[in-house]
Amino acid sequence: MPLPHPDFEMYENVGRTTEQITAQREDRPTAYDLRRWADHDAREFSAKLPGENAGQSIRDWTRQLHWAHTAAELDTVAQAVLSDAHSGLAELHLFLESVAEWCELNDEPSIAARYRQHAEELSELGDRLACLSEDHLAGIYRRTNRSASAPPPRAVPAAPAAPAAPARRSAR
Repeated sequence: MPLPHPDFEMYENVGRTTEQITAQREDRPTAYDLRRWADHDAREFSAKLPGENAGQSIRDWTRQLHWAHTAAELDTVAQAVLSDAHSGLAELHLFLESVAEWCELNDEPSIAARYRQHAEELSELGDRLACLSEDHLAGIYRRTNRSASAPPPRAVPAAPAAPAAPARRSAR
């Protein structure tokens, strides 16, 4: 008869995460379990979704940063992603608001309120990022235009001209 491993009882949770151990103790599913169940239940719907992941366009804009050489070029890329109108940030805000509406229509008002709260936080973040962008541009343009706003340098007096040779008088 084989003897049980002496450490079996002590290390029965080896390889498990803290979340898995806690969830097992509290008899509830882990976040991974919930996602796995949702993926299974939505598999037919998921097959109809676009193949490209949602963050792909942001990655494309991030790659454009490698080509930016000036603050103005950087700002152009940043505004496409972060500005108020039709940017990635604005679309994400709209997405969160739409999720909140869906939750309300499906009798989940407390979850809807949380999505709306995050949409509002995202909007506030957008405002702070806009200020950061303006500060960045102002700093850059102040440095590059400093010479234009500074008083012109004093004119340096020209070196005295060499004395002219005395005029020769003609011998009469």
